[in-house]
Amino acid sequence: METITFTPPLYKQRYQLVFELVEKYKARKVADLGCAECTLLSRLKFCSCIEVLIGVDTDLELLKEKMYRLSPLPCEYLQPRASMLTVRLYHGSATVKDSRMLDCDFVSCIELIEHLDQPELERFPEVVFGYMNPAVVVITTPNADFNPLLPGIMQFRHWDHRFEWSRAEFQTWSLKIGSYYGYRVEFTGVGKGLPGTEQFGFCTQISIFLREFPKTTHREAKNSETLYKLVYEVVYPSLKDKKILQDIVLNEVIYAAECVRRRLINSHCDDKGQEAENCNQNEKKSVQTEDGKPAKACFKPNNSERLKVCRIDGKLHIPLINLFCVPKVQQLSGSLQRLQEILQATDRVVLSACGSSILYPANDNGNDD
Repeated sequence: METITFTPPLYKQRYQLVFELVEKYKARKVADLGCAECTLLSRLKFCSCIEVLIGVDTDLELLKEKMYRLSPLPCEYLQPRASMLTVRLYHGSATVKDSRMLDCDFVSCIELIEHLDQPELERFPEVVFGYMNPAVVVITTPNADFNPLLPGIMQFRHWDHRFEWSRAEFQTWSLKIGSYYGYRVEFTGVGKGLPGTEQFGFCTQISIFLREFPKTTHREAKNSETLYKLVYEVVYPSLKDKKILQDIVLNEVIYAAECVRRRLINSHCDDKGQEAENCNQNEKKSVQTEDGKPAKACFKPNNSERLKVCRIDGKLHIPLINLFCVPKVQQLSGSLQRLQEILQATDRVVLSACGSSILYPANDNGNDD
């Protein structure tokens, strides 16, 4: 029998499907039950819609070993997210209720249920669908019908599997849960076999549960126990943090001012004043937010206005209107007035008396020589 290989690897196909569903349904609080090595979480953190990302697993040592995969990267401090993101890892079980999971709107259970003993499997639907009651639940599990195509499989694909279901068994189980808890179920899978084996289905079978009714409210929620143990928590840098936003805007303004100074030096400008590069060219560039839509606030100077950078007493007087024409500055600050307020609140730059320009050193040594 020809050996089957999956490209991309099967686990990456599963994670890609979850990633696409999270973005499709704009999930804000996502939980991965049975997160293991946190591989899926380390990918989901790049979904811009997610504000809270939770991983739960019963293997405490594995969580402690892999939790730093979820630490912010250096570049994420230089280019913070537009929205808040908090990542938490809990030591706990998908078959135990914890009130901190009640407001999740998306739950993934990737290759989890086949590891559950029968009593745990019976408690699982009540915890996930009845108690947590998220808008979307994704469950993946091996397709036993596909096993004959995998060489060396005697019974199950992994020594810790308690069972592996056929497509009929998995669909019956999923539809029963969906009917009882008010979910519509869609079936799909990843990992296609070789041509001519389509009758065996996908290597991994997947149920996508979509809640059909408003979220269930729990009277006992306020008094319920928090049985999970928090292992790791990190808050990512975000532009929602006022201090971070101000720092990023200032960095962009200072960089733009330095570019102006360099251009003037290279063009041998005279001491009385030189025209700054007209920002009309920048106006023509599309300023977009992270979701690809035009920025709401878009300052457009009069086309006939002549913007000048003046050199007085060793300082360049750079109009704020020039700086606001820089797309990134415009996107971050939102308005010329807001830009002025940010610059007035810091000592990293000096504004003119009227607040319409920043005063920037004209030469590398900061004097007029």
